[in-house]
Amino acid sequence: SMRSMVPVQGGDPGSTDCRETLSDPGANARAVKSLSYLLGADVTGICEIPAYAWYSHGADGEPIEMKHRYAVVMLIDQEFDTMEGASGDDWISGTQSMRAYLRGAEIAGVMAETLRRLGFAARSQTNVDSDVLHIPLVLLAGLGELSRIGELVLNPFVGPRLKTVVMTTDMPLMPDKPVDFGLQYFCSHCWKCARECPCDAISWGDKVMFNGYEIWKPDVERCARYRLTNARGSACGRCMKTCPLNKVVTADGSVLERVASWCGINAGILKSVLVPLAVRIDDWLGNGTRNPVKKWWFDLEVIDGVCVDPVKGANKRELEPGHHVDPARQKIAYYLANMMPVPNDLNAQPTDRKAALAAAPHLETASDALTRKEQGQAMPPNYRPTPPDPAGPRGVKTGPVVYGGAGRR
Repeated sequence: SMRSMVPVQGGDPGSTDCRETLSDPGANARAVKSLSYLLGADVTGICEIPAYAWYSHGADGEPIEMKHRYAVVMLIDQEFDTMEGASGDDWISGTQSMRAYLRGAEIAGVMAETLRRLGFAARSQTNVDSDVLHIPLVLLAGLGELSRIGELVLNPFVGPRLKTVVMTTDMPLMPDKPVDFGLQYFCSHCWKCARECPCDAISWGDKVMFNGYEIWKPDVERCARYRLTNARGSACGRCMKTCPLNKVVTADGSVLERVASWCGINAGILKSVLVPLAVRIDDWLGNGTRNPVKKWWFDLEVIDGVCVDPVKGANKRELEPGHHVDPARQKIAYYLANMMPVPNDLNAQPTDRKAALAAAPHLETASDALTRKEQGQAMPPNYRPTPPDPAGPRGVKTGPVVYGGAGRR
């Protein structure tokens, strides 16, 4: 399991020291990317790690040291054909997520150990135990743009159908550059993920400045509640399933989809015509519906450690082109930085949904933030995260015992 791999995610560099012979950042980057593809990563990018991409504290409540300069960021495809046979929130959804996360943990773990044996410090950063925030690193490594789905970076070739894993290291590497393939315009004129969301957690409105970042911010609590309480499936990936950019844009994909992808990236002058047309055609073609031919699994629910037929069945959703939510009436809870839990308090800390709902009118737009910055005004207090307890960690350490130790190095 992924948890059993946590103790070997990190470690000390080996006795062999190849740092002098492996000092060319460009050659190192090519070699590391080649290794990632050999091991099974679908898309790989590299970036320097900014200070804000490091978590402040670990699961043990202790501060996390910013040890490594570079991040090797890898995308793992959750696999198109399987999701074609699914509704997105049925019993295969969680399995596809965990399969991709596990594969990523294996790949990054092997890569980190390889670099340590060459004398470099390296650590795999997985969904089970990570010292870094993945989303900003995926953006900086040039692997996509933020989408309307919210806290998801969409890749032009894999679409939203991805899971991420990161390896951090001090090996000299040549960073990649962020990309702009027109997704902000596309998502500004497409609401299909919001329309198909089972719990209306995705924003129908415009982007906002959330904790200093311009983003279509979803209602993360509403999303999490649905994923955890979904009685007819395992978690949820309905937004990923129904996104018009959830395609196979490779030599194996259809010619129409490859041409559409090329136009989306290169024919910028035609976007005002192509984007609305693409969304309508996507619905007309039935993209996002379930294809029963592609279903290969049995729907099973685990109750008290035993696999049984699902008590309430499985979600069998189809597209809802008539569903619409008025952005002015949509209520989204924004848990701002100053509402975050005390980072070194290990006790359970309840959320205040009423306060998060009341925060909506106080959010800046991007233009508001730029004007404020040009006028030299201070940033709003809600951009400042809850500080740690100066007395140190408090509460019972309830996390898995495998956390920390050798894996933290």
